[in-house]
Amino acid sequence: MSDRLFIKQLPKKFKMNPFVRWFTFLFGIFAIVYAIWVIFYKITADSSTFYKIVPFIILFLALNSVMKNLISLNSVKFTKDKLIFGFLGKKAVKIDWDKIKKLQVHPSKNRYATLIYEEDGQEKEFHFTIAFPQILEILNGIGEMAPDIELDDFMKKVIINEG
Repeated sequence: MSDRLFIKQLPKKFKMNPFVRWFTFLFGIFAIVYAIWVIFYKITADSSTFYKIVPFIILFLALNSVMKNLISLNSVKFTKDKLIFGFLGKKAVKIDWDKIKKLQVHPSKNRYATLIYEEDGQEKEFHFTIAFPQILEILNGIGEMAPDIELDDFMKKVIINEG
């Protein structure tokens, strides 16, 4: 393994832009608070239907934004022992390198990759978006670090340094 390029750089971490992530999160919180304030203090029985509906639309969109920021992938960390997928609002997913079995991409509208691995004797899947910063370097790092990884046809074209 010591002749590989990626392992010489470990531990290595890839993150979403924290400014964008926290700005959209805090803006969503502000929009939720504002919409609730408008609903309780500005809307009266005489308000038009439009003004009664708009705060609820804002509330829905802001809640959606906040939830996406909390549960979407925030970081990918490579260590010598494992691959760690981090999130802001839920527990990190930690996968040992020797437990990774397969990496494939699903060509759907929302392109995502599936990492199939073994945990406690059971096969599990972890889905992550390929719209992540430096995704090619991440995919190549997975291909290099996982010793027995099986790749689908698309990944065979993408990954240069196969494990």
